[in-house]
Amino acid sequence: MIKITTIVENTATKARFKAEHGLSMLVERDGETVLFDTGQTDALIHNAKLLGIDLSKIDKVVLSHGHYDHAGGLKYLLEIAKPKIYAHPEIFRKRYSKLSDDGNLRYIGIEDREFYEQLGAEFVLSSEPVEVADGIYTTGFEKMVTDFEEVDKNFVYYKGDKLFKDYVDDDMSLVIDTNRGLLVLFGCAHRGIINIMLDAQKKFSKEVFGFLGGTHLGVAGELQQQRTIEELKLMDLSIMGPSHCTGMLMTAKLYCEFKEAVVFNNVGTITLIA
Repeated sequence: MIKITTIVENTATKARFKAEHGLSMLVERDGETVLFDTGQTDALIHNAKLLGIDLSKIDKVVLSHGHYDHAGGLKYLLEIAKPKIYAHPEIFRKRYSKLSDDGNLRYIGIEDREFYEQLGAEFVLSSEPVEVADGIYTTGFEKMVTDFEEVDKNFVYYKGDKLFKDYVDDDMSLVIDTNRGLLVLFGCAHRGIINIMLDAQKKFSKEVFGFLGGTHLGVAGELQQQRTIEELKLMDLSIMGPSHCTGMLMTAKLYCEFKEAVVFNNVGTITLIA
């Protein structure tokens, strides 16, 4: 049995939980646990206690990418646990979001590697898929193969003193190999959910039957939203748990299209896969 508990998300199922713009999900399988992302703040710690999850026993963390709302909670976790942290080598880019055309920037990255290592972090950085636990893998670098999905145009990063377009090359998802096929967990899916699932199917030679997590469709253009829905109909997934950056409007659209296949994946949601 695979158990996935959503610890941090934009919305919560009960008032006692903290909701924030961020995401964190705990995967439990055959006695092994993997924490996927850490949210933005110490909401991870607060919600885990309420859910009866002992974070001090976490020894494996996967970070989907180097944005504050997915790795911001790591420093709080490192106060009570010293896990191995799996991520892409480009996760420490100094990245920003353009607020306007006149050059105003907002920092959306994370602290540097040395900051976390001083807190006891041990990083395993790879652009290739890595088996984190039995049947649980990172996707590694996700190639762009679809013609309708694109990375947010406002993302940039500094390399030295020069500014470059940020295609979020470090974007990685988590793939769980099951008897039913592949279940994919997205952080923000900046490189497109269809693109990521097609990439996973090619890498792991199995069909995807479902996904949970952020889809970044909430800020996507109408064409990308519609084409994504069309492709999802062809994939005929049995579980869709849009979260975080999907937004409530797009989540509602997905529910109208796919009904009972859609899971409202909020804080406190538990998904069981036999």
